Amino acid sequence: MNVTWNTDNTISIDPPKRTKKLTGTRFASVLGLNKWSTPFQMWSQCTKLYEPPFEDTIYTKAGKAIEPKQIQYMREAYAMDDLIDPTDVWGPDFFKKTWGNFFTHPVLGGMWDALLPSEDWDRTADGLVGHTDAVLEFKTTKRAEDWAEDIPEYYALQAALYAWLLGCDEVVMVATFLSDGDYDHPEDFVVSAENTATFEFSVSERYPDFEQAYVTKALDWWVQHVESGVSPEFD
Repeated sequence: MNVTWNTDNTISIDPPKRTKKLTGTRFASVLGLNKWSTPFQMWSQCTKLYEPPFEDTIYTKAGKAIEPKQIQYMREAYAMDDLIDPTDVWGPDFFKKTWGNFFTHPVLGGMWDALLPSEDWDRTADGLVGHTDAVLEFKTTKRAEDWAEDIPEYYALQAALYAWLLGCDEVVMVATFLSDGDYDHPEDFVVSAENTATFEFSVSERYPDFEQAYVTKALDWWVQHVESGVSPEFD
């Protein structure tokens, strides 16, 4: 890949023929709304210029072990008996079957954690059929202070994007708060009302102009940087 270092703190590459989608975890970052990552990092990933190899950490391992417990907790404690997770649609190897993307949009994508389906919902060989009443996203964290006043914005935007892609307005964020010792044996962790909180919002109320203010800006960013091959500024 040819790389040109420009004088304005950007780099240029040949526009990539194949890209990675703008997933929910990248969505807020390209808009400059995630303090943990930058638009330049996301551009490097989307263009496949560079992406750090994925390595499991105590945090990712805890998330994988506890998320099924969170889903079951919502089914039992909140009477969401018909809650659907990806294995209900694609089976236990859903990542291999979907390549980490559940949506058909040419640019936007990602993987939702669970759905609350409406009565007309069904699944077919081609995917989901029907309407979704709510999108649920599950998080585990030891940073309870980040959730003290509201959902961290980059998480809220991730869930809002999935809801928008599904034509749904309701979001339920489920956060489970861990202590340092919980990361040693997350498989033994018990999700309960004492350590888990839910945060609900309507996309139309929280983001009255979501499509224009967020989706359109993200797609403009995609055209400006990914399709052109010219990066955002780096520091």
